[in-house]
Amino acid sequence: MQSHIKLHLAPAEPLTLDALLLISSLPLKMAEARRIITDDGYLLIQSINHYIAHIELFEYNLIRDSKIDFVIERPSFFMQIVLGKNTCCMSYKPAGKYRRILPAGNDQVLLISFQTEWLSKKCHKLTEFKPFNEIFGTARYAAVNLPPFGIARNIFKSLKSLNLKTNEFNIDADVHVFVNKCFNKYYHKLSARNATSCYHQHKAQAIAAFIEENFATELVDDLPKLAQRFMVSERSMARLAKIAFGTPLREKVIDIRMCSSLEQLVTTNYPIYEIAKRSGYKEGHYFSKAFRKHYGVAPKYILRPHRRSACKLQG
Repeated sequence: MQSHIKLHLAPAEPLTLDALLLISSLPLKMAEARRIITDDGYLLIQSINHYIAHIELFEYNLIRDSKIDFVIERPSFFMQIVLGKNTCCMSYKPAGKYRRILPAGNDQVLLISFQTEWLSKKCHKLTEFKPFNEIFGTARYAAVNLPPFGIARNIFKSLKSLNLKTNEFNIDADVHVFVNKCFNKYYHKLSARNATSCYHQHKAQAIAAFIEENFATELVDDLPKLAQRFMVSERSMARLAKIAFGTPLREKVIDIRMCSSLEQLVTTNYPIYEIAKRSGYKEGHYFSKAFRKHYGVAPKYILRPHRRSACKLQG
């Protein structure tokens, strides 16, 4: 499988393994190597062709940030592993022209271009890869990026192990195992992330139901007790409440109390001090102050049912 990426750079100089050993921190004995020299430094590219993926190791040393223009010749699915940032992500890119900024300094980037049919079989029935599964067999042109995870160092460690043990007789099998291992490492991280997200959503829903049912009690004003009730830290409690409501917990409690008090004001004849208690305020004074701040008018000026009746009689 050949690379789908063409770089717009100076001509590449082929390198022998002996030459590569002198300049690369990770010379791959099974790869084809070439070097590109620019005014800003150099870029080493080591390539391994395999029937399920094309693997390219980019190793660069630059004195300043550099723009790299390249063309993706046909729609492709990639795994990009950046050693310096310890990040690994998977993405789909349609054919087209692209540009990337390589930061000054030195780093290694591993790029795995998957064979589409092989990846389709791997992703089939895996709900975590739903964005990819929606692309297979279609003419979709929008790019798709799955989330990054901190597994780059682990993958580079596997690459070094592959480089040490493989030889020309078992390279196909070993590279197949390596590519599968990379995919599986990413899948397990993605699956764990989605499971955590699902757990947080369920927890957030439980918190939302509790707050809406108990908004008039003192408990909703006590973050430590709330956190203890739901068996999470105070920080997690605040974060889960933000997931549940889209706003900080305190703001949501005030909003619910104000909505309840306004409804009671316009539909009942309870005295204001009674409505204050039913809305979670011990003192009518504090309730009136909060109501005025929220609605811009004091509760006593809200037209009550008995007033509306009196107005009708007078009319």
